[in-house]
Amino acid sequence: MRKILVLFAHPKYEQSDVNHALLEPISHLENIEIRDLYELYPDFNIDIQKEQELLFQHEIIIWHHPIYWYSCPPLLKQWIDLVLEYGWAYGPGGVFLKNKCIPPTNPILQKK
Repeated sequence: MRKILVLFAHPKYEQSDVNHALLEPISHLENIEIRDLYELYPDFNIDIQKEQELLFQHEIIIWHHPIYWYSCPPLLKQWIDLVLEYGWAYGPGGVFLKNKCIPPTNPILQKK
């Protein structure tokens, strides 16, 4: 069974019935790890090495977040900027996401 990492970033999760309904059914599955970034990093002090290790350990990576002004919430933006660094995720030597499945955020945009 493929290991799935859900990186969840919603600054007002407690007020979001939709996100509770989406996450609750999968929260107890053994092959899925859900990381609530706002719960883990309320001070925005991201543990880059820990996050990179988790990306490396999982086969499927899903970013789950609301859309804020056509973008992601600020903590996820910072997470992306820090964790997916040059030389690790892309660029020369950036091979650690190679062969990972990262589904598009909007299935409507998928090519058929």
